[in-house]
Amino acid sequence: MYKGFGAEAVAATVRHEGLLGRPVEIGNDYLPHGSWKEFDPATMCRYQLDPWRTWRDERPGSAFVYGIPPLVDGFGGAFARGVAGEFDAAYGRAARAMVESGHGDAVVRLGWEPNNRAIGPWQATDDPAGYAALFRHVVDVFRATPGACFTFELSSSLGVQPGRRLRAFADYYPGDGYVDWLGMNAYDLKWGAATVSPADRWAWIRSQESGLDAHVAFVRARGKRNVCSEWGLYRRGDAFAGGGDNAYFVDRMVEYFSWGEVAYQSYFDHDWGGGTLTDFPGARAAYVGWFR
Repeated sequence: MYKGFGAEAVAATVRHEGLLGRPVEIGNDYLPHGSWKEFDPATMCRYQLDPWRTWRDERPGSAFVYGIPPLVDGFGGAFARGVAGEFDAAYGRAARAMVESGHGDAVVRLGWEPNNRAIGPWQATDDPAGYAALFRHVVDVFRATPGACFTFELSSSLGVQPGRRLRAFADYYPGDGYVDWLGMNAYDLKWGAATVSPADRWAWIRSQESGLDAHVAFVRARGKRNVCSEWGLYRRGDAFAGGGDNAYFVDRMVEYFSWGEVAYQSYFDHDWGGGTLTDFPGARAAYVGWFR
């Protein structure tokens, strides 16, 4: 599960374990992308990597998924500069910090949701080939770090955005040699469709262009592992048009984890606008029933 950043996320994960009455197997966090200073090893370790190492040490066999931004604010679309090596010092510092803090076996969720134009400076909707090239370059830097044994995840969001160059998964796919796991984030919402039924919203989540069904087909065609780094409910009442307290969505996602052969899933229990599990008592009960 995921909630917050660093020590805050660890504490929230422990509370989530209390909800389930058992340890969870995977911690999920993100390196902030405000500037290249975020890649400072001392800062990374103090606020994120060391707290997660303590959490993992107390749960033998647990794993850590870490989102790494390949670009930071102010460097939007600077893929060619990254490929040319301009930011290699920052990438190398981050990789070494992960290894030296005991996370050399982490899942590196590199440049998450590239098909989401609003995600950050690495969004790939305008230059999918540039994104793919930088993904490959960063993987090469991370792999060259002594002691590294990272798993690399390419994590997408549902759908494609009209009028952009990116139209399909293959447009920004870095290649089989650079991607170990393919992820899809899924939230219970349909933009601008506040009155759609839970069943119709779920059908759209599955069947839309670059939806869940297309994602699973792409995963299987590439022979990769399918994962779900983010999923969650979303409150009603704004343009995102979430389903609110919708246990139906929870039930369908659990089914998807089975038929989609999902290797791991992480509920995003952080309020980025859509609410948290505590806001949805009916769906929360369904969630606890499935995962306790």
